[in-house]
Amino acid sequence: MNKIAAWILVGALTGSAWALPKAESVETALPMAREQGRDILLEFTGKEWCPPCIHLRTKILETAEFDKAVGDKYVLVEVVFPRLPQAVAAMPESQRNANEKLLAWHHIQTGLPTVLLLDAAGRPYAQVAGARPTTAEYVKALEEAAAVRVVRDAAFERAESLQGMERAAALAEGLNAVPPHCRDKYPELVNEINRLDPQNTLGYARVLTRYANLEKQNEQLKEIFDRTRGHNNPEEIKKLQAELQAFLKTPGLEPEPAQAALRSLGDSYAFQRRYREVYEHYKRAYEAAPESRVAPRLLNAIRHYEMNILPAVERGELK
Repeated sequence: MNKIAAWILVGALTGSAWALPKAESVETALPMAREQGRDILLEFTGKEWCPPCIHLRTKILETAEFDKAVGDKYVLVEVVFPRLPQAVAAMPESQRNANEKLLAWHHIQTGLPTVLLLDAAGRPYAQVAGARPTTAEYVKALEEAAAVRVVRDAAFERAESLQGMERAAALAEGLNAVPPHCRDKYPELVNEINRLDPQNTLGYARVLTRYANLEKQNEQLKEIFDRTRGHNNPEEIKKLQAELQAFLKTPGLEPEPAQAALRSLGDSYAFQRRYREVYEHYKRAYEAAPESRVAPRLLNAIRHYEMNILPAVERGELK
């Protein structure tokens, strides 16, 4: 018996059918969400190669326990990032590119799997990163994430009867419940807050410009890397270092591209066996964006240098 038939049988035996509908994209999920009074569960996954993603899919999302708990609350949209050759070949390049752009557009930095919860207007309001050991624990994480919308909506509703700074403060209270990287998906509200709060006392002046700056700076950094990729002779390394040092002086440099530039500088000093500079630049890179996706790897590298490389340098074993 295949899995689909098994779930049909379970539904027949229990008197309930599989309730969690699935859509191919957010665009096709939105009318379903509006018509059925659901939100959207947007899952970023590497479901055929990523162990936590496989666990989330097979041990949680595809269980009757999960369906019974939340099957009437969401429309599932999966955004897949294949790596195995057969899976890559099966997905058109245009779809792979679109998935990467969607990941970047939502500013996901937590790795896979990550789930965003969107309302029926397509606005993200909460995030659940990673899987959980059990279905019950994952359902609890979703319930805690869903509670964010209750707080958000209560503040937005209160703002309807207010004016001026009081209205701005209520709107900001609602947006403050939403993860910071989701707030630029509320441009009309952010613009209204800024209009009502010209002194920026609520701190919303850069919400819409930050990610535009981030995209521009990431592109500038990519151009540097593209020009220097594979060029490892001493003069080319010095040129790369000079370009990265100049990039780090960019006005209003965002933490993530600063981290990438500092990390690359550290890597370049490794070619020159300048181990202390490697360590210092890795530390600066970690401190620039400690919550980023690469921060754990940087922290591991820093500890490795502290425990092994720098002591070896002190003993004269590395020169």
